[in-house]
Amino acid sequence: MELIYAIDLFGTLVFAISGVITATDKDFDLVGAAIIGLVTAIGGGTLRDLLIGQTPVGWMKDLNYLLVVFSALPLCYFFIHIIRRLRKSVFLFDTIGIGLFTILGVQKTLG
Repeated sequence: MELIYAIDLFGTLVFAISGVITATDKDFDLVGAAIIGLVTAIGGGTLRDLLIGQTPVGWMKDLNYLLVVFSALPLCYFFIHIIRRLRKSVFLFDTIGIGLFTILGVQKTLG
């Protein structure tokens, strides 16, 4: 179960990086980039938990998700040139993250 948790946190980080990169492409400031990264990373899981009636939502029970999301902001700003070169890789990880979160969501819903 710890592997699934680690994959979940990694997927959250990848989605946060994706959101922050999109925000920096649109010339958002730090606060706007943090909000876009937060919504991108935990928005889907929050909506899923609310729709299935599981409250409090997952990231409110485990603050490691917020730590991961807000660690994406300095990562992106300090290493933006490296991340932009790896954009296709980030897109690959984003796609993998969507698949993993789909499986985790179905598993959580059935449970």
